[in-house]
Amino acid sequence: MSEPTFCYWSIADGPYAEMVQTAVCSARAVGVREDIHVWSDREVVGATTHDPGIFVKNLYLFKLEFLRHRAAQLRYDFFVFLDADTYFVRHPGNLLTALHGAPVHILLESDCTRPSNRRPDWWGCPLPVFVDLMRCQGVRSRSVFNTNAGFWIVHHDAIDRLVDLALEFWSRCKQSGYEFTEEAPLAYVGHMLAGNPYLHTLEQNRDLWVSDWTGVFSDRLPDGSAWDFEDYLDGSHMRVNPAIVHCMRSKNALVRTARNAC
Repeated sequence: MSEPTFCYWSIADGPYAEMVQTAVCSARAVGVREDIHVWSDREVVGATTHDPGIFVKNLYLFKLEFLRHRAAQLRYDFFVFLDADTYFVRHPGNLLTALHGAPVHILLESDCTRPSNRRPDWWGCPLPVFVDLMRCQGVRSRSVFNTNAGFWIVHHDAIDRLVDLALEFWSRCKQSGYEFTEEAPLAYVGHMLAGNPYLHTLEQNRDLWVSDWTGVFSDRLPDGSAWDFEDYLDGSHMRVNPAIVHCMRSKNALVRTARNAC
């Protein structure tokens, strides 16, 4: 039996095209050989570039549309989504091991049920309400996690199910008065389709992909050193050293690097 195939994919136009150019250069520099597909309004060197056309960017739900109607047309077993503001500091190895046999891997970040949480809400929704929304839609795990939507993996055959579940949950939340971005529905999918959710937590995957949301590497590129990740909800710290960094506070550095031809 042949090894399963996968590709990386992203959506990046305007200034995000320069960010994703740096992301692609960083991947190639550390030896990533898998195909990378980018829907962009300009050519991304090192990737296969597709015309994104005109699309609605509100609440980032376009990621689900592109997954179902664009990425799914490509012939791979798995699809690894990357936000444009991404940087590879080393080769991630066989990242499909993060699936643990499940059809999806969505990193589950902060436990919304912890009494130690300092923040009372996520995206404007009180944490107890968010937990209830998840439970009403079938989540049964003791912990209920949020997520950062900058990196996730899905099997080709699970794409329709992922999108259907995500949009159903998003609609249910909107009916309850909470209009989320794509992150809440992806967190929901991470509980419903990923098997044991505790295998997909940040704690269990801290060497693969982590979001630098506090700006440890603010306005500079990650250098491959370990750093302290701060939990968004309770402020606790965890030592991490991921192969792939979501550089949320380094967008300008990513653009500058692309303009200097990586």
